[in-house]
Amino acid sequence: MNTQTSCQSCRRPADSHLLDYRKGSTVLHQDSLLQCDVCERYACAECLQVYEIVSGYDFLCHDCARGFGDARGH
Repeated sequence: MNTQTSCQSCRRPADSHLLDYRKGSTVLHQDSLLQCDVCERYACAECLQVYEIVSGYDFLCHDCARGFGDARGH
């Protein structure tokens, strides 16, 4: 169970509006911070996005997403 109460990327508290994660044009509201699948930091919706890479629900913080894009040659 996630007990993290603030984003490990931007350090802001996990307020309700920071728990509305985007997957394309869809918004997924969560009860707690989501964890990046790569670096395992807990991140708010402004620092993490839901991607469709492998499973369709892949959680990557923006730092790791940039690294993933660079590794793919984008």
